[in-house]
Amino acid sequence: MPSKHIDDVTWRKVEKEHVRAVVATQASLKDTEILKILISKGLELVTDEDYEKFVKKKKERSKA
Repeated sequence: MPSKHIDDVTWRKVEKEHVRAVVATQASLKDTEILKILISKGLELVTDEDYEKFVKKKKERSKA
């Protein structure tokens, strides 16, 4: 399985979603299952505008 770094802020959001999913389903779920759900859902919803906004913010941060 590929391994990529996830920054701490993003990982905390994933952990919160993990807890929310466990509470909502009353079922045990693995981190990898939650990541797969979040990534799959994100891929369905992300647009070119989302990428453009991200790049714009990234450029603004690098100027500061």
